[in-house]
Amino acid sequence: MSCYISDHFISITTLLPARCTQIHEAADPHTWQDNYLCEPLDSPYHFVWSSAGPVAGKSCIQWLEPADPHTWHDNYLCADSMLTQREAQFPQDFWFYTSGFPRTGYDCIRIHEAADPNSWHDNFFCWSQEVMDPGLKWNSAGPIKGMTCTQIHEAADPHTWADNYLCVPPSSKLKFRWSSAGPIRGLSCLQWREAHDPHTWNDNFLCA
Repeated sequence: MSCYISDHFISITTLLPARCTQIHEAADPHTWQDNYLCEPLDSPYHFVWSSAGPVAGKSCIQWLEPADPHTWHDNYLCADSMLTQREAQFPQDFWFYTSGFPRTGYDCIRIHEAADPNSWHDNFFCWSQEVMDPGLKWNSAGPIKGMTCTQIHEAADPHTWADNYLCVPPSSKLKFRWSSAGPIRGLSCLQWREAHDPHTWNDNFLCA
């Protein structure tokens, strides 16, 4: 990721996928409609921009430019306070959704196996926005280098489920284990059930 200054605004550019927040002041006529602050998708921060004062319930930093006459006295960049967010607890802070992106209040990664025609296009593994981002990533073509990965495997499914992995940062306290034959005794487990897949996806559990 690299940073540069353009139009007196610090912009961030990246060749990697990023999550971007529009920095906009509607009262300023000087092309502020196309300025964005971007961060990596695995960043723990989820920024919100306000051009009308701080956002209630969030920690905010004022972006003040006293030399600009176009109402730059009430602009704030906000986010959930990292001091108030706790670490995610498994399984109570997690959900597995099988019918599209879930209701608000959750962040998710898509659990997708392109070779499987049995409704694996709209499944998501999600965690509450009340907790710190656990940094989860999904890959349907092998483990991700530099991360701790758990194979998500259903031997009875012929649609290339031998190379699917759920990964966490190496520093994560989440120590996942997978079972395709019921919950693992002595561990906390969350069922991953895809009712539209006939290949025994009724007894698969992610445990920790």
